[in-house]
Amino acid sequence: MAFRQADTKTRRDGTRKQNRAIGVANTMETVRWLYDRHFAAVASDTLSFEVWPYPKECCLHEWLLCQWGTPIGELWDLEKLSRTCADLKKWTFFLTSAPLHIKGGIGSPPGAIAVF
Repeated sequence: MAFRQADTKTRRDGTRKQNRAIGVANTMETVRWLYDRHFAAVASDTLSFEVWPYPKECCLHEWLLCQWGTPIGELWDLEKLSRTCADLKKWTFFLTSAPLHIKGGIGSPPGAIAVF
């Protein structure tokens, strides 16, 4: 929330100078947990889905993207989605997101849609 309310200079300094991010733990225990639950995709509202910097022994990006082909979403506005759920009093929905079709592209803004 603080990131969204910060001015441009504060955002830039926070992302360039900090070089740290909160996120899901980069451990083999997390890898096994994700694998056992068969996620089709993962997403978070943070700068990085997993903790950054990550430990040398485990990197979730390598497991999710390279090993399993699981898309990773970052910087999703989950606060707005939560408010919409509360307004509608519905907490179950179909969520879809399609990346931009760019030859050689390695990232894309989320084109996410929640269908209630």
